[in-house]
Amino acid sequence: MRKTNFSYIDDSLCFGEKSIRLADFAKASGPVYLYDLALIRSRFLEMQQAFPGAKLYYAMKANSHPDVMRTLKAAGAGADVVSGGEICRALESGFEPGDIVYSGVGKTEKEIREALTLGIFQINVESVPELERIGRLGREMKKKARVALRLNPDVSIQTHPYIATGLAENKFGMELKEVPRLTEILKTSSDSLELVGVSLHLGSQMLEFGGLEEALRLLKPVYRELAAQFPTLKKFDAGGGLGILYHEDDLVKESEALRVYAKVIRDELADLGAELQLEPGRWLVGHAGVLLTQVQYVKQTSHRCFVIVDSGMNHLIRPALYEAHHRLLPLQKNPQAPLKKVDVVGPICESADFFAKERELPELKEGEWLAVADTGAYGFSMANVYNLQDLPTEIPIS
Repeated sequence: MRKTNFSYIDDSLCFGEKSIRLADFAKASGPVYLYDLALIRSRFLEMQQAFPGAKLYYAMKANSHPDVMRTLKAAGAGADVVSGGEICRALESGFEPGDIVYSGVGKTEKEIREALTLGIFQINVESVPELERIGRLGREMKKKARVALRLNPDVSIQTHPYIATGLAENKFGMELKEVPRLTEILKTSSDSLELVGVSLHLGSQMLEFGGLEEALRLLKPVYRELAAQFPTLKKFDAGGGLGILYHEDDLVKESEALRVYAKVIRDELADLGAELQLEPGRWLVGHAGVLLTQVQYVKQTSHRCFVIVDSGMNHLIRPALYEAHHRLLPLQKNPQAPLKKVDVVGPICESADFFAKERELPELKEGEWLAVADTGAYGFSMANVYNLQDLPTEIPIS
């Protein structure tokens, strides 16, 4: 097993399973996202082997590039979608309606009608009003919706508060005290609703699993209670959220974390007799992406040194939004260059437009290129055209 995703060969930065020379893609046309499809395939296979018999539905919000989608479809993934637009992209990428799990808190009537018309495999319900809406629309359309209840166990995990989703204060899922009301709706709308699953998702970038273990234990008796009333209930959707390492390049350590994560889920659910579903995203594609950006200016002030590049929060918003860490690697290694503490910032008219603050890097000069590591998840998929800046080019590499 490869330990790292980056290496310098003849002082030139190389990336991915095939040691792609990144300088070959550093062009004057602007910032570039590169995606290593081979790494995505191998990560999917590794997770599949960790969960034998489970169905993995790729959380396409992480990266919806068509080639990424087709790669995962060919490997055996389903698609976890959160909007009508994502349903459309999944279908265009070769997924069938039966491959799709539809999540998300704000499904509109139009989107639900589309999902019912298409025959989407499963709709993960996030609120009592949503379940009522789906039941009503199903009755009007003479369709029966296959639904899973996303239950919120009010359990905390160690992650940024903006990507925690399993607490009572979060907008996601339904409190356990609402189960009696949900049961009532399911029974009175049995002509248009079919309960097939219970769903759990605690949040993103999870690297410690005590909270997950607690949540699974809380939901098991609820699952059994519902299964006793609804024989169609067969599936437990354990969600996604497995994190990756952003501060270091250690794929072996991540494989060990995957094994612990899988053991927690398998051990806790072993006696439930349910079919297991998961919705991985970041773990599959995060390391498979890299953003290349060029230094435009080096600006020294009385307080700081700013390295101004041609990409920023408009292309990768995670540092501005979560103060997220991404490693920054020069495309050309210069062992003689002195280290210097700098802020790496973009062209956007916001003080939050930065990739790193007070980061120690080899001294950089105008025209040199940097690789922003681990940007395959929540990079381009969250990009925007603020300041009417161009979007970066995307290049998938087989």
